[in-house]
Amino acid sequence: MKKARDFLNEFLKEKDICVLALSGGPDSMCLFHLLLEQKKKKDISLICVHVDHNVRPSSKDEQEYLKKYVESYQVPIECFQIESYRKGKFTEAEGREKRYQFLKSVVQKYHANYLFTAHHADDLVETILMRMIRGSTLKGYAGLRQVSTWDDVTIVRPMLRNTKLEIKEYLAKNNIFSFQDETNELDSYMRNRIRKNIIPFLQKEEKNYPEKIWKFSETLYESNEALENLIAKEEIYEQNKIKKEEFLKYSPYLQELILRDYFHKIYGENLKLITDKHIFLAKEIIHNAKEKDERNFPQKKIFYKNKKWIWLQDKKESKPFSYELEDNLVLPDGGIIKKIKNYEQKSNYEIHLNSKQVTLPLKIVSFTPGMKMTIKNLSGTKKVSDILINAHLSKEEKRKTPILIDDSGCVLWVLGIKKSKYDLEKEENYDIIYKYIKKEGKEL
Repeated sequence: MKKARDFLNEFLKEKDICVLALSGGPDSMCLFHLLLEQKKKKDISLICVHVDHNVRPSSKDEQEYLKKYVESYQVPIECFQIESYRKGKFTEAEGREKRYQFLKSVVQKYHANYLFTAHHADDLVETILMRMIRGSTLKGYAGLRQVSTWDDVTIVRPMLRNTKLEIKEYLAKNNIFSFQDETNELDSYMRNRIRKNIIPFLQKEEKNYPEKIWKFSETLYESNEALENLIAKEEIYEQNKIKKEEFLKYSPYLQELILRDYFHKIYGENLKLITDKHIFLAKEIIHNAKEKDERNFPQKKIFYKNKKWIWLQDKKESKPFSYELEDNLVLPDGGIIKKIKNYEQKSNYEIHLNSKQVTLPLKIVSFTPGMKMTIKNLSGTKKVSDILINAHLSKEEKRKTPILIDDSGCVLWVLGIKKSKYDLEKEENYDIIYKYIKKEGKEL
């Protein structure tokens, strides 16, 4: 276990507080004893954490035995049992999620510097192969790192360059007990199938395969880091948005890398919610011919694009509105509709009405499906939904667009966009004039 010992000797400092994820299996028992060595050398604080996934009849007895064993070395141990699963059945993903949440809580409780896990060289190989089969990113294909950060917790894997065989030899030499998890033999898990069928083949083909896989992993990480640093220097982000013009300068591969990096900034530990489907959808939105576009994304977020920006934000459901129009009205978005005395301009921001041709009172309402308007200078009616579509508005902008109707429900004006036949010319007879002042602000 020289590589793990050398790493720990260099990495750990006096008085460090370390939390160890201890399953009781061969790997974690090996790391437990390596950390005990460090505890004597450097007076580090060591706290063990055991999570019972509650899927094996023997797990409760194992927990009791392990607790007594650890405490015999004057090391505290925190135990947690997962009582139930969301769909009434254990899944690796949910088990891992709950395990890491408990580990995180213990790290925070003891103000620990590090969380240690017993991943080893064979785990690294298996992880890389699994991601190659399932698909991943450049960073994902690199597998595990010896030191990484997860939600402000520093995770350390000292044995990542030691093989499973070395671990078994260490336990046998030092007469250290460990539990055997029978689920590690089940062919229902891909990792087990790789371990049983592919790893033996690699061992026969190349004795030093773990070290070569390690170098492969490091190369991928360094390549990814170089690309991320290159992108960071270009200052492609501003106020949690991506500059569209800068984004389009990059190759398709780097564009995907930027998007994945951006989603990681937004979703953090929930990044698993973003799949290849979402990456494809984001690229499709960015590159289509529409000036503005949007789509729903996980966790009630919306992915937007316009002429200048690409960004994600929380979904804001605009509530329907209806206001009786008097002399002045301030809209929820800050726009103003004011009654004026004289004709000022011929535009879609001013309407001129004859009170004898409409049914008072007038109202300002939000769009509802089925609305129709008789367009000025055109015969027949047109759907208001089509008018809004032709104006190239986003869904959110459509929901916020104010519409003037009379008391009978007749649509008179889509403010700032289109007027009905009831709008009169300067030389005609009108006695009602309203002006719309749209709120000035940052473009969506």
